[in-house]
Amino acid sequence: MSRTRRIHQALLIALSIPRVLSFQQDSSTLRRRNQLSPPFPNGPCGGSVITIPPEDTYGVDVNLASINIGGDLVMPPRPVHVWLPPGYEGGKDKHPVLYCHDGQNAIQDSWSWTGASWRLAGALTRLAERGLIREALPIVVLLESAEGDIFPGVRRRHLEYGDINIPFAQSHADFVAKTLKPLIDNQFRTNATDSYAMGASLGGQASLHLLLRHPTLFRGAACLSPAFGPFILNEVKQNNYPCLRTKKIYLDIGGDHGENKVPMVDLMDHLTSKHWWNPGYFWLDTQLQMGVDAMKDALSEVGAEYCYEAIPGGRHNERAWAQRIDKPLLHLFAGR
Repeated sequence: MSRTRRIHQALLIALSIPRVLSFQQDSSTLRRRNQLSPPFPNGPCGGSVITIPPEDTYGVDVNLASINIGGDLVMPPRPVHVWLPPGYEGGKDKHPVLYCHDGQNAIQDSWSWTGASWRLAGALTRLAERGLIREALPIVVLLESAEGDIFPGVRRRHLEYGDINIPFAQSHADFVAKTLKPLIDNQFRTNATDSYAMGASLGGQASLHLLLRHPTLFRGAACLSPAFGPFILNEVKQNNYPCLRTKKIYLDIGGDHGENKVPMVDLMDHLTSKHWWNPGYFWLDTQLQMGVDAMKDALSEVGAEYCYEAIPGGRHNERAWAQRIDKPLLHLFAGR
C-alpha cells in the first residue's frame, strides 16, 4: 500500500471518530434523560381533579339500597374523586382507567392520612415525559377508603378491603364494578375495556379481589405490600382461574431480605404534617412475605404471568410506596 493511500485511510478513520463519540455521547445523554427515580412531584401535576358526590354513586346503587339500613350500614357514602391527566380537556383520545384503593393517599401529600402520598400523578407524568408509557395516560379513580369503626375495634376499611369471604368486601367489589365503573365510562372519555385496579396493603388484596370477582371488566391489578388473607389465596389456588393467564398482575413486598433489614426507626416518617408518630410499620412487610409467596405459587400454578419486585428494607407506608410507584405503573401501562 502506498504511503499516500495509508495517509488517506488514516484521515478517514480520524474523521469518523468524532462521529462515533458523538453518537455514544448522545446515547448516554438519552439514557440519563430516560432514567426515572423518586422523589416524584406532588399533587395533580397539570391534571385536574373532579369530585363526584356520594348521591351519584352510593346513593344510586340498588344493591346497597337493599342492605344498607339508613344508607350507611355496610358502605358509608363518600365522594369519589377522579384525576384527569394533562391534555384530557380538549383531547379526543380514549383513556384507560385505574381504580385506586385508598385513593386519598394517592396523589396529594396534604390529602393523605400520614401527610405523605404515593405521588402517583407525579410518577405518571414523569413516565409520560420520557415516553415510557402509553400516550393516553390513564384516568385515575380515587376510591377513598371508609373511615371509623362499624363496631368498637372493627375498622370499616378492614371489612371493605377484607378477605373475599367477607360480605362487606364483596359489596365493595360489586359497587366498583357494577355501579361506579358504568358511571365513569359514561361520564368520561374512557376505553371501557381497558380498566385496572391498584392498592397497597389491604388495598392490594381489594384490587386482586376486584379482578377475580369481575374478570371480564378488569384487565389487571397492582398490589403493593399486599395483605392477602387465606380465603383469597385458597380461591386462586383451588379454583384455577384460567382468565388470570391473560391479566397483568403486579406484586411487590418490602421487609427483611437476607442481611438487609428494615430499620426500626426512619426519622423521615416523623417529619410529616399528620401522624408524626407514624412508625412506618417496620415489621409488617416481613410478616406479609409469606402470603405474597403463597400468592406467587398460586399464580404460577394457574399459569398466570406476573411481575414481582422484592424491595429489601422497604417499610409499610405511603412514603415507602412512593419510592417505587413507577414500577407498577410501568407494568400496567407500558408503551407498545
